[in-house]
Amino acid sequence: MDASNVGRPQPLVGDAGKESIKHAMSMGNPQQAIADYRAANSLDLPAADAVYALLDSMGVTRHSVHSTALVAASSAAINHIQNNPLSNDKHMTLLEHIRHYMDFPQLQQLPLQLLDIQPRMIPFDICEKICKSPRLYESCSTNIKRVLWQQNTDLFRQHMFPLIQSYADSEDLLWMSREMTTNAVMKFTSRRRKNKSLLDISAAIGADLRLYMQTLGMIRELFLETNNPAFGTLRLDLVMLMHENDVSDIIGDDICHGLAWPLDACITKQLMDDRRVQELQSYFDRFNNENMPYGEISLILSSPYSRHVLAQYVLSILEAIAPESAVSQRYKELKFPRVLLTMGLSAQELIQQDHPKIPKDSRLKTREFFQSLLVHIEDTAAQPVPEATSILTINGIARQVLYTFVLKLAANQNMDALNTWLSVIGDFLHSALGISSETPPYQISLDAQTESRIPQAIPVSHNIDAFELDAFIQSIVSCICSNHRATATILNDMCLDLDLRSDVDGGTMEPIKLPLVKLLDQVGRLRHCGHEQMIAFLTGCASFISAEYGVDSASSPQTTIEAKENAVYCVYKLCEHAAANYVVDPAHIDVLKEQYNKLSLACPSQAFKYQIVSSNCPNASKFLLQ
Repeated sequence: MDASNVGRPQPLVGDAGKESIKHAMSMGNPQQAIADYRAANSLDLPAADAVYALLDSMGVTRHSVHSTALVAASSAAINHIQNNPLSNDKHMTLLEHIRHYMDFPQLQQLPLQLLDIQPRMIPFDICEKICKSPRLYESCSTNIKRVLWQQNTDLFRQHMFPLIQSYADSEDLLWMSREMTTNAVMKFTSRRRKNKSLLDISAAIGADLRLYMQTLGMIRELFLETNNPAFGTLRLDLVMLMHENDVSDIIGDDICHGLAWPLDACITKQLMDDRRVQELQSYFDRFNNENMPYGEISLILSSPYSRHVLAQYVLSILEAIAPESAVSQRYKELKFPRVLLTMGLSAQELIQQDHPKIPKDSRLKTREFFQSLLVHIEDTAAQPVPEATSILTINGIARQVLYTFVLKLAANQNMDALNTWLSVIGDFLHSALGISSETPPYQISLDAQTESRIPQAIPVSHNIDAFELDAFIQSIVSCICSNHRATATILNDMCLDLDLRSDVDGGTMEPIKLPLVKLLDQVGRLRHCGHEQMIAFLTGCASFISAEYGVDSASSPQTTIEAKENAVYCVYKLCEHAAANYVVDPAHIDVLKEQYNKLSLACPSQAFKYQIVSSNCPNASKFLLQ
């Protein structure tokens, strides 16, 4: 026996307790052994014998009695530990007395509660013991786990990677990040900061700077593997959540806090005013080319929220230049946001480089495109010139600013100019995605029920470009569907565009000419998001048609559909076409099915023969609730 335990009553728990009981019982009178143990541990309570007799007569088992007593005693002990602070010496003495309870699930909360109060005083051997026992590790509080993570990086990575990935995979966050329209984006910051995965990441870190820095390293690691801009948003949200929670130990050491703070204000307000621009420029003035943290900065700038507000700022400068483009002094103002956009779009490259340098090879092309765009800002009826539009195939900044410009045309209901530029965007899809226009960008996957077109993988280097295309498509659909006049105009044009004389069951789709529908068709054959957004667009159309059935056309001629049943037929026909020809990403198929079922519910009941239901739609039936 350990000399330190001589004279100390030994607890009768576990294998050692069993052996102790056997030994005591075999050495003499068992009744006397029990009495001796009760006396030694202050359990000699005469009233207990009477209670036992009463409970026995009521059919209550001793196991039930003892289990209840154990729970009550444990709760009382835990409450005492929580509410009676101990000196360090007494804390360690008590821990030594009860540490062996960690091996027993019914009692392990006693030592774990003590460890939680003073996590910095956990002995090394106890840390090792917990790390080797998954069951015990899972029972520990976050306070205890932080101490373990300091000593065992693998445990920390196992805990954090699923949370970081969960943030990136969130369908709600993905949808929000693809909305580029001003009114919608302004509401998203608070929603993102309440995301459960983000809060769990923050809770795991606490105020521990070392764990925070390790988490940033994991975010960079996943970003390098995937080039997924969601990790850029996570980097921004994490530092700003620490800022909002006033975790000074962390924000004081995060070199990007000075960037994130004014940038986040611009994103929330959807405005880069002079004050915020000056704050951002002052942040960059702190560094020279040798000590600038390009990797961390570019990761934050890779967030779609960062890039979208920067693109809006570029467009606002161009709009200010346009009336006096020949003599304007504001051209120099384009340099700063252009450099930031370049860093955001080149984040993966900058993080990988040992001695990063901001790419410069496309600067002249960007400037040339901006000069061309000035013409269209002044005169939206002007036709794009091939020299300018060819730049869009190779220049991410040009595409970013163009998407913003086109969304503004849609918001202003400039349908002629909108249609012109939607056609231009359709011409550079393959180049923007980094795939060949000669090879079908999907593969056929056969399952037990149906044939599916799975989108081909986009090169990792083009993932941000692919995301931006998805964001533009979602935003343009949101913009059109929120405007009754634009929806009516497109529905009326659709009725003219499609071959309404073909038979519903056996007819084929005529080549789609309407620019918006054609672009959605092109993207739907390449991107799962395009498939979703075509169905979302048709849902908006169906909802509008349903409302139109109850509207007097004379009261609102600007938002009236000329042939409602033909319009319903167009929706029906395009839905079947999409279900038969568009790609499906299995990872997001549940969202797609939700879209199809929303469309089914939105269809007007008056045009019953074109209802989008399983019995009526051989192609769409695989996405519809039976």
